[in-house]
Amino acid sequence: MSAYLSPDLSALENTSDDARSVPIAAGGTWDDRSIFTEERFASLHRTYKNAIPYPHLVFDGLFPPQHLEAALDAFAPSSLIDWRSYKTDLMQKAGTAPNSDLPPAAQAYFDTLYSGPFLRFLTRLTGIPNLIPDPSLYGGGMHEVSGGGRFEIHVDFQRHPETRLDNRLAVITYLNHDWREAYGGALELWETEPAHCGARITPQFGTTVVMEQSAIAAHGHPALVRSGLRRRALIAYFYTNGREDAPGPANETTIYIRHGGQNLRQRGQIVLREVLPPRMLSLLKSLNARLRSP
Repeated sequence: MSAYLSPDLSALENTSDDARSVPIAAGGTWDDRSIFTEERFASLHRTYKNAIPYPHLVFDGLFPPQHLEAALDAFAPSSLIDWRSYKTDLMQKAGTAPNSDLPPAAQAYFDTLYSGPFLRFLTRLTGIPNLIPDPSLYGGGMHEVSGGGRFEIHVDFQRHPETRLDNRLAVITYLNHDWREAYGGALELWETEPAHCGARITPQFGTTVVMEQSAIAAHGHPALVRSGLRRRALIAYFYTNGREDAPGPANETTIYIRHGGQNLRQRGQIVLREVLPPRMLSLLKSLNARLRSP
């Protein structure tokens, strides 16, 4: 269930499952002052805070489509991109390495997100002051999930492993034309106790998700992407130097959430992640990658 703002900026409504998006007027974008008035920012902030299962907003048309088309073209196999592949029972995807050189069109998207005007835009939406960008794009960048891939329900790292800053927001923009629910790969936002899906977002071209990061912000796309398709997204994280609402120690790794839809191998991997120290997990990942390589 997800709260959303109706096109006429009137009362909030609730949906039963799929998250509804905030519409942007035709031809407008995030920096259009005639669209994002003081009244609308106030309504959007209330929508963000009251969203279920935790604070988030879903936009359609937040960024110019021609810029996103150029970013999508940058995923072409001929592009010189430093990809990192992840293949476990819990996650099968590829993402760009931190501090790597991205194709110009993709880099232009992140330059916009990490600019002063967009940081102020996010603060007005979420109420989080003093947001800090991460030019290294640790955990973010360009992401691609091929057919048969998934990312099980998880909570992201709560503290950047190098800067030690607190992870506060994720912004995801999807680049998948004519994507249908039957294709799998929908982003699911979950309650953790008890574990169940609270909102579902189709990764359609031009859809942008602004999502709180916290120890209870569980999410993922556990439904397999249909064979022959590629699910593509641009992801950025935003930080603060400390946070007053931290419920406890901040984890620096991904925490997976157990739920009834997982098989025995997936549950076993989650248990191992819970009991083994990080260095041992890294060694096991390296061994697994070698065994899977041709």
